[in-house]
Amino acid sequence: MNSRILPLLIGLVVLASCGSSKKYQASYSEDKPLYAAINALKKKPGNERAQSDLTILYKKSVERHEESIDVYKSGNDEQRWDKILSEYYALQHIYTSLEATPGSFGIVKPKNYLRDIEDTKVLAAEDYYTRALDLLEDNTRESSLMAWQYFKRSNEYVNGYKDVAKQIKDAYEKGIVDVVINPVEEDNVFFPTGGNYNGFPDFRYRPQEYQDQLVRELGGRSASYYPARFYNDRDVRRDQVIPDWEVNMRWRSINPIRSVPQQLTRKVSKSVESGKDTSGKPTYTTVYATLYITQNSYTVQGEIEYRVNDIASRTTIDNGSVRDDVNWTESTATYTGDSRALSQDDWVMVNNRNAFNQPSKADVMNSLMRKMYPDLKRRIQQIVD
Repeated sequence: MNSRILPLLIGLVVLASCGSSKKYQASYSEDKPLYAAINALKKKPGNERAQSDLTILYKKSVERHEESIDVYKSGNDEQRWDKILSEYYALQHIYTSLEATPGSFGIVKPKNYLRDIEDTKVLAAEDYYTRALDLLEDNTRESSLMAWQYFKRSNEYVNGYKDVAKQIKDAYEKGIVDVVINPVEEDNVFFPTGGNYNGFPDFRYRPQEYQDQLVRELGGRSASYYPARFYNDRDVRRDQVIPDWEVNMRWRSINPIRSVPQQLTRKVSKSVESGKDTSGKPTYTTVYATLYITQNSYTVQGEIEYRVNDIASRTTIDNGSVRDDVNWTESTATYTGDSRALSQDDWVMVNNRNAFNQPSKADVMNSLMRKMYPDLKRRIQQIVD
């Protein structure tokens, strides 16, 4: 089969399937009068009206189901085998219902369709098996994965059909790609405070951790989640793996935006123990303070660019970017009044007043990565699946 015409064939099959399913979807509801006659005979075997109805309705139901079967057999509906089997199962259900109805075999001569069901399963298994072999001749990843699906369908109709177990494994293996996830590159992304933390180089942002997390959560070498095996660049070098695809990621931009500081004033109070009365019980007094708060709000926008390449053909399979932002507010404060009126949170702001702690580059990059990581992983999943 030529892989270039495969999408067209699939489109035609889908159209045929839609038309057929609408035409025959009411097939089983039309058997209700027949089952009403069968149930009437179960309650009263000598019911003449039910006997007469059974003679007419059984013939009509059989003709209707068998005509549907003939239509499906002559068409190219992708789901035709399932539809044929559904019709046969309906006929077999009629047979078993009559078998359980005393005297019905003297009125009609129902057919047992078990042989037809088994023969249809074999034909379906052979059809999917043959189509899968044809697909393998295209020798592409896409055709191998479709062949894998068809071999599995063949096995669903007849478990262990021919050498289908081996074919399922081989077709899946042909469709698997080895993918190397390269480290997230930074390209010296500009950040206002530089890359230091408390005056020292900041190593808290570790791109290797996100690289390894991607490899691990995408399934690593197991290829059980998706038709792909995943490695980091160190695995590839150590184990001398020759990858088919590579995933490259790099920070495209980080754009910190600092808001205009906002000044707030807040009065606080607290009841504190001031002494004891003549009976020794504690006495309380209310103390007051005024906080002068400076708030700075930040929004940092980040963007990571990704590209998936086919290494052998030097072509790009997919590329794009993931964008997100993180927001936070930092507050400092001074106060007047009684310090005992301040809460623990108030003291945090007061103690920050001499050193405004703008988040470091590592803080920002880790926060952005945690937000963008799920979308980045989902896009890679979609590409390989």
